[in-house]
Parts: sequence; C-alpha cells; structure tokens
Amino acid sequence: MSGGVVIIGAGQAGGRAALTLREKGYAGPVTLIGDEPVAPYERPPLSKEMLIDPATSPTWLVPDGAWAAQDIRLITGHAALAVDRAARRVRLDDGSLLDYDHLIFATGSRPRRLPFRVSRLAELRTLDDVTALSARAVEARSVLVIGGGVIGLEVAATLVQKGLAVTVVEIGSRLLGRNFPAPVAAALAERHAAEGVTLLTGRRIRDLADAAAGIRSELSDGQVITADFAVAGIGVVPETGLAQAAGLVVDDGIVVDHDMRTADPAVFAIGDVAAQPGPDGRSLRCETWQNANITAERAVAAILGSPLLAPETPWFWTDQYDLNVQLAGVTGPEADTARIVEQRAGAGRLFLVLDGDRLIGAAGINAGRDMAACRRLITAGAHLPPGMTASDSFDAKAARGLLRPAAASARPAYA
Repeated sequence: MSGGVVIIGAGQAGGRAALTLREKGYAGPVTLIGDEPVAPYERPPLSKEMLIDPATSPTWLVPDGAWAAQDIRLITGHAALAVDRAARRVRLDDGSLLDYDHLIFATGSRPRRLPFRVSRLAELRTLDDVTALSARAVEARSVLVIGGGVIGLEVAATLVQKGLAVTVVEIGSRLLGRNFPAPVAAALAERHAAEGVTLLTGRRIRDLADAAAGIRSELSDGQVITADFAVAGIGVVPETGLAQAAGLVVDDGIVVDHDMRTADPAVFAIGDVAAQPGPDGRSLRCETWQNANITAERAVAAILGSPLLAPETPWFWTDQYDLNVQLAGVTGPEADTARIVEQRAGAGRLFLVLDGDRLIGAAGINAGRDMAACRRLITAGAHLPPGMTASDSFDAKAARGLLRPAAASARPAYA
C-alpha cells in the first residue's frame, strides 16, 4: 500500500499543504503530524485578538470535522522523532512508524531565547503561550517587552490597551529595523509613544533576573528597569534538528530549490523552515503567513507534477491599535538607500520604494486597497511616470492603468 504524503508540522504551512493536496485531486493517503494537542490554527490572532481577550476562540485553519471529511489523517499531540530516508519512514514519539512516498517538513520555527533563567519571562508562539501570557497580564500593572520587531510591538500595543505600563527595549538603533522602511517605523514609533509606551532603542539587556517585586533588568547603558514580568520577542529559530539528523542540507533552514524540494527528491520543506533560493542565489527564509501558503502550494504542485506557480511579491501585514500596516517587495534595510515617496491614500498613508522610476517595494498604513494595486505593480516591474510620484496623493486608477491583464501570480488572493 502507498505511504502517500506525510507532513511533519501541523501549522499554517503543513495544514495548507494537506488541504491543497486534496483540493488538487491527490487520491493517496495524507497524514498530518502536529506536536500540539489541537488541530491547526492561525497564529496572527495570538498577539492581538486572543491576547486582548483570552476567551476568544482560536482561528482554526478549517472547521472541526473538515480533516476527516477530506480524508486527511490528523495526528495531534505527537512529535516526529526520526526520519529514515532510505526506508522512507517516520518514527513518532509513541513508537509508531509511518511510511511515505513523499515527505514534507513544515516544522516551522521556535522563539529565539535569551540567555537568562528567570520565571517571569514569557514568549508568544502557541495557544499555551497566549493563555499563560494573558494570565500574567491580568495580575500585572507593568511589563517589559524585549524586542522592537513586529511581535514585540504587537504585544506592546495589546498590553498597553489592557492598561499595563509598557516599556519596549530594542537593541537596534530604531524599531523594526529588519524589514520596515525608516519612515514607516518612525510612524509606528510615534503612535506607540502617543499611547504611552516607553521606547528604548540602541540598548541591549545586560542582565535579567527575578526580583521580589517582579523582574529586574539592567540595560547596556546602566539603566535599571523593573516590571511585573517580561515578554521576549527577539525573533525565531527554524526547527531544523529533525531534518539535519536525517542528513538533509541545513543552512539557517532546510535548503530547498524553487519547487521546495530538498536534495532528496522525495522530501520537501515549506513555510518558516524552508531556506529558498533568493534573488542573489543565496538561500533565505521568509516568516510570513503568505509564504506558508505559497510554499505549500509549490510543494504540492511539484508532488503532483503540475506547473509551478510563478513567484509572487513577498507581502505581509501587522495590526497595531487601529493601524493596519502592509508591506510588499523591498522594504527592509535596502529600502533605506532607495528613494521613498510618501503619499496620501484615502484616509491612510502610502510609502513607495523606488529604484529610479521602478516600483520595487511599498508600505501602507490603513491603505489596504492601494497596497493591493502596489503589489501587482511590483510583480509587474512597473515604472511609474514622474507625475504619479510627484503627486501628494496616490492615484490608484492611474496605477491600475499601468498594468497589463494580471498574471495568475499577481492575483489578489491574499489581500
């Protein structure tokens, strides 16, 4: 009997791969393995809706019963311990063995941890984490958030709205230095400060310890901060241990080609853990909801022998307070050396990242509809006429007029 497709990791990427196999007509066995004791759920609400109100139900990937209805074997609460690639077999922590024809690693990532042993230091990655963090917040009046990236700032925004005094410490010279253009980061910093969040940049945590009154932190400039508890949001580390033990190539992620296949033609990697070929030939990872879905689709296409999807412009979003911030294309440190044009977009703001007159990136604050147009322009490699960038308002109608009929890769499926 065929072993079918076994997927290790029941997060967004793994769950989407299982569902896509069925949607595309795959008739063989599909097994989805997750070490959490619950069905696959979406993680973005953890730092927002579920943290603001612990009674909020998880956003399940599909309704209860849909896995069985799709004839997908969902194994929860069990971890994969070993992969025997020669035998094409996976061993689980209960001793059971699963044969496979194709194997997909969707093992995701885990929070990067600080080198301090303290009891009042929380993290946010799972349903258990948000439950524990919410319980701490109920009894607290103050919190130290370590890390001024997306997760740290989402947590800061949520907790300050719950009435806590929030201090954010970021080692970089500014917030969101990894993937936000400077003016967009500055706009978010201004909003956080207006909401009462204390922002400390260019400082690292020298020491962190439990104290009678909560937690005590000493910064690199000698400043001491006390709070009832702390939350670390300093990035993630890909879960590559199982793949490395199986002899696959690992380089800050499981190294794959454009169709998400590893050096073993029967084994794929998708989502956060996949190190994909970048524009300059070097492998890179992408930790976004969109990437989880797209890489799942690409792996399924390769397994089924279907045409591969054309690349899509990288895109992600964050919600903080009443601000929806979307970014597409080149928006990281490279954007700081490009020309950035700020424009009004309805009641929101739009930041266009330009290489000459070619749009290579964009960021929008409460400008979702205009960002959908920008994503298509970036995918098309569009050159913007001088009049469009000289205006103080983004002309979405004129922008759409620059586009040829939208290619499948530019479809607004994730808007």
